[in-house]
Amino acid sequence: SPLPSRLEEQGISDVEGQIRWRWNRETAVRPEYFTYFETVFPTGERNSLIGTSDWQFKLGSGRVKGYSWGTVTARAAVEYDAGSKAFGAGEIALEYLKRVSDQVRFFVMLEGTEDEWELVPEIQLRFGRYGYLKVGSGFGITSKATDIAPEVGFMFTLNRFD
Repeated sequence: SPLPSRLEEQGISDVEGQIRWRWNRETAVRPEYFTYFETVFPTGERNSLIGTSDWQFKLGSGRVKGYSWGTVTARAAVEYDAGSKAFGAGEIALEYLKRVSDQVRFFVMLEGTEDEWELVPEIQLRFGRYGYLKVGSGFGITSKATDIAPEVGFMFTLNRFD
């Protein structure tokens, strides 16, 4: 085969930001609904193995409901890829969040599109009043998904309701 026996590449992977708008507050009988806009910034060269080579935008909506055993979020989006000028169905996700203490939260998400699905467990550690350090990894559960994708990130909230 003309392909090398091993493919490797180094660098920054995806860098993204998201803004959410809460339409209502959750009550004992009614879930919360929200809309979000997400941007993935270009960080990679064309045809590179990691990073994103052009802008990507997602517009989605979701539902959040808290229970005594944790909080469940379901969301779906449409997306636009500026590189391929493609507009279509975006990701679908089911998320679970459990607060272990005031400083530590456990999160797990099943997220994907069509034939590319991954499971993403992570630990979220609070720093300050509005910030979290998120450490986890994505594990591909379909053949087209990346096998393992370590993730480290920061999350900031403008309003703290938890």
